[in-house]
Amino acid sequence: MTRHSFTAVSLHTVQKTMLQYLLYVILACAALSLSHPAQAQNASDPRLLRLLSLMQQRLSLAQDVAMYKWNAKAAIDDPVREQQILDALAKQAPQYGLAPKLAQDFFNAQIVAGKMIQTALFDGWASRSQAPFDNPPDLKTAIRPALDKLTVELLMALAEAQAVLQGKDGRQAVELTATDASLRAGVPPNVPGYATAWQHAIKMLSNVAE
Repeated sequence: MTRHSFTAVSLHTVQKTMLQYLLYVILACAALSLSHPAQAQNASDPRLLRLLSLMQQRLSLAQDVAMYKWNAKAAIDDPVREQQILDALAKQAPQYGLAPKLAQDFFNAQIVAGKMIQTALFDGWASRSQAPFDNPPDLKTAIRPALDKLTVELLMALAEAQAVLQGKDGRQAVELTATDASLRAGVPPNVPGYATAWQHAIKMLSNVAE
């Protein structure tokens, strides 16, 4: 056999071996996927995870709002301001690629969830004649700027998650992401009304995904 023929045979052998190995890898990956179908679909969508994380951050401010209102003897409901917020969101929504109604429905659910926590807190404080709190965060200088910042972040996150929510498996994706360990850890056990409020906020997303 000539050197040229030997090189050609060797190259052919190497190529054949590589193709066999590649085929083995492909078949092995396919078998692994079939043997563990739940694992393939068991990861939280990062876009939904980001959205739900921001929703939790917004809800976490409800206790500060409640303390401020308790000290100020202010009502929990403020329908005029709430409508102003929703009207403004309807105008901003198209800038983020969102339908005005979707933006309004989403934030209305967040507002209602926040008021559920405030109401539960007020009920507890009233039952034990809670005195005014010492130096709670100021509504105008601390809480509202934080809410305004979260509003922009939530609009962006909702826009990014829109394709997932409106996909064929949107509802399942919401339910799966809601069970993520990082989100479960973010539900404070000692805040009255929080768990119920959190479920209310998530339900809105599930309804969008239907």
